[in-house]
Amino acid sequence: QNHLMVLGLLVFEATVERHQLYFRLRNDLKPPPFTIIFQFITRQHLDHGVLPCIKYFINFGFYKFGLEISLIVAVNVIGQRMDFYALLHSCALIAVVSRRRRKAIGEVWPKYCCFTAGLMVFQYLLCIGIPPAFYPWRTATQPLSSNVIKWFYLPDFAMRPNPSFIFDHLLLLCSSLQWQVFLEENRAAVRLLAGDNVEISRSLDPCSFNQFIPVDNFLHCSYLDMVKVFVFSYFFWLVLCLIFITGTTRINIFCLGYLVACFYFMLFGGSVLMQPVRYILRLWDWLIAYTCFVIAMKNFL
Repeated sequence: QNHLMVLGLLVFEATVERHQLYFRLRNDLKPPPFTIIFQFITRQHLDHGVLPCIKYFINFGFYKFGLEISLIVAVNVIGQRMDFYALLHSCALIAVVSRRRRKAIGEVWPKYCCFTAGLMVFQYLLCIGIPPAFYPWRTATQPLSSNVIKWFYLPDFAMRPNPSFIFDHLLLLCSSLQWQVFLEENRAAVRLLAGDNVEISRSLDPCSFNQFIPVDNFLHCSYLDMVKVFVFSYFFWLVLCLIFITGTTRINIFCLGYLVACFYFMLFGGSVLMQPVRYILRLWDWLIAYTCFVIAMKNFL
């Protein structure tokens, strides 16, 4: 049934793609430089209202936040698997996040995609297995326990490894799409249509940001401005609430770091956001690094 569903989706995709190609050839239209749904929504329409904003993010949501989505899926894979290969994913996640800048991450992203694809193929081969006579972890005088075999995801005739690769497939899909985004964002036509993904300079002063923002200030002129006020004024406190919840849901030594970070940010409050950009990002880099360390250590332990 699942195979028939996948086959139906592939047929539907091919039908839509052929229909679009025929329609453009018949009406002498050029294909858009980016695969989008709403043809006439660009970066210039993002601040025109709630509906154009929603259409823009339907078109270019992954273009803007694909890297963050890929990292979230990677953490989900680690949490779902909790085995030796999840530990390898943790190390890969730390290696990617340690690059910090988007351009530096884009340089190592092809290696990360190859790592994800290679690991998935290797796990598939382990699920196929080998003849039972070649299982030294079972036939030795002191065989490994079933829990250790399960954690290393070794082929086993007594307890077959779980062949579900749904989350690994989602990670490979998102990372492959993000690899394409890294290539597309260097094209001038895509930048004109979707905007650029260039990071803000770390040497800027927050008090002078208005000189570099291409849109007008938002002062409750529309519903979109109200959404902006919530995101830019209160999202900082929402993140602190999530950090506090993370630190209090479980009582262990790792949660102490989240509580210290939460109380540190609450102590200085909104004044932290008025510090130089380099100082603000350094604090969040330390928090992200600690989170990656906790994810790896919990999986290992």
